[in-house]
Amino acid sequence: MAATATRQIAFILSLLAASAHVAIGTTPVINAACAAVSHNSTKHTEYAYCVGALSADPAASSATDARELAAAAVNLTVANITDTKHIISDLLINLGGCLQYYGEMNDIVSRVLDDIRAGLVAEASKKLLGMVDDDLSSWCDLILVEGYAKRDPIHLENQNVYLVSAMASDITELLLRSQALPPEVSN
Repeated sequence: MAATATRQIAFILSLLAASAHVAIGTTPVINAACAAVSHNSTKHTEYAYCVGALSADPAASSATDARELAAAAVNLTVANITDTKHIISDLLINLGGCLQYYGEMNDIVSRVLDDIRAGLVAEASKKLLGMVDDDLSSWCDLILVEGYAKRDPIHLENQNVYLVSAMASDITELLLRSQALPPEVSN
């Protein structure tokens, strides 16, 4: 567990260093390897990224030859893959919660539509207002952002659901109020 945490920290530091193009502990081995891969490799790894990522990793910084450096780079890759798997797993769990919220909202809106078609505007308005007040789409945002992944891939969709739900609630409430007015005022 401590080794995984250390690799994850090293990986995060390497990303920070690479994104800022800062070399924390660059060595001749790192410089030579990064120069070589930036000019003579299939994937054309950028020199600044290579130096930044490897220099931030203690194992890579202490490498004395290409084999040790390659092992350090692979360990950084393992840490990245492991971390990404955790993020995906967390997103799947949290998206499952969102799916449940959206199922509840879909059921409510279906009943609201039935009520509107049946002329039960007061019931429809009450259900829509309750759904908007519950703001389940924002709960979806919250569980995604507070999860391990710390990101919400459907924030815009959640925001749009809230806005369109609030709009539908407002329009239904307006319809309800117009039914409460004498006919000559509501026309």
